[in-house]
Amino acid sequence: MKLPFEQWLQTQSLPEEALSIVEEGIKCYKIGAYRASFLMSYYFLLKVLKHRLENAKDAKPDSISLKSWQGLLQKIQDDSVWDQTVFDTTQWKESDGRSKIYLINNDLREDMVYWRRKRNDCAHSKDNIISYPHVESFWLFIQSNLSKFIVNGGREGLLNKIEKHFDPKYTQPGQDCTYIIELIPYVVRKSEISDLLKDIHEILKKQSSYMYIEDKEDVYYSFWKDIAFSTNRELNESFIEFITSNNDIFTDFITVYPEKLLMCVEKEELIRQFWKEDFFKRGVLGTDEFWNLAIILLNNEVIPVDERESFVRRLALKSSSRGISLEQITVLKKHGLFRHIREYLFVNDRLTQLHNGYHNANSNAQLIIFYLKNEQLDDVVVATLNSLLYGMSFGTFVELFSDFLKKNPDFSKPFKESVELQGLKLAPIFEEKQEG
Repeated sequence: MKLPFEQWLQTQSLPEEALSIVEEGIKCYKIGAYRASFLMSYYFLLKVLKHRLENAKDAKPDSISLKSWQGLLQKIQDDSVWDQTVFDTTQWKESDGRSKIYLINNDLREDMVYWRRKRNDCAHSKDNIISYPHVESFWLFIQSNLSKFIVNGGREGLLNKIEKHFDPKYTQPGQDCTYIIELIPYVVRKSEISDLLKDIHEILKKQSSYMYIEDKEDVYYSFWKDIAFSTNRELNESFIEFITSNNDIFTDFITVYPEKLLMCVEKEELIRQFWKEDFFKRGVLGTDEFWNLAIILLNNEVIPVDERESFVRRLALKSSSRGISLEQITVLKKHGLFRHIREYLFVNDRLTQLHNGYHNANSNAQLIIFYLKNEQLDDVVVATLNSLLYGMSFGTFVELFSDFLKKNPDFSKPFKESVELQGLKLAPIFEEKQEG
């Protein structure tokens, strides 16, 4: 039976030289030779780092000079000092605490010092007990952090890594990209993260499908979601700075992650243009989060009080009821959505005009049915509908209304009562239904 660490090794792409060492370490572990097992496991880790340094020879980290980099690459080829040299690279840091060589934080640097001491305990037969928990803990450390020991090739190196990760020629689709996201704060300073995200956006947009981040089943959605809701404060704040950098990017992302809208309200010009103009364009109107965004704007008073009525009116007349939930309808009723629909359809003779009534009914058929499904009848609505239906025998609206009557048998009774009270002649469509 294979150990969990052995199973993990099989899923990794690691140099053969390193694997041969750790395989020996696993054999030692299984017979209880824990000092030897720890030593072999430690040298396995250093061999992997050595291999990564060699592979990064043409991607020198910006933090060290070319001369120092070339000297390092020579020293790791020297059998007498390679292991100490590789370890030293894990400890080199800049004045701001960032690693000079790898994309790791200070905690991992300190962890490497701890494991180095344990290696010395094993190598020099010190009195400290070394047993299976030490080996297993070190294996867990390797499993958790090996992906973070990436040579920092700088901004361009990370962009290239991201491009390859999402290119099926190099990476199997669906592979976890968490490790890449975790690297971002270590590659560039906080002030540069927003611009880096913009570059990432351009790269991914070019090699993606039309839907890009909207498709919740796609890898791009998961990638941006992990950034948008990262527990790393710097990354989270930089994401907001990135999506508010221009109107197009803002619209693309806020319609996928509406939860971020209230974090953007300080950008007053951007937000005003969004709700006043962009919100009613195709790029927002057709999205799944349209109604959710509308409610966030209204409930949180993002729109000034004296402009809220005009916004709700546009919401009532220019939007589609597609995807709206009962909960959202309840909220929108409080903001007067159906009052505006009623005024537009039934108060201003739009449906009973001599030459345009039928045309207006057909072009607003979905809106009329939406209103009838969610509002109580009143005499004005009944009189307008009855007049329209009295002379209209075919068309989109008649078809939708007939279907509505079949699905809502309780609708006819109060309608007929209102017609009778108003002294009107009932439209034939109701008589036909009664006879049927």
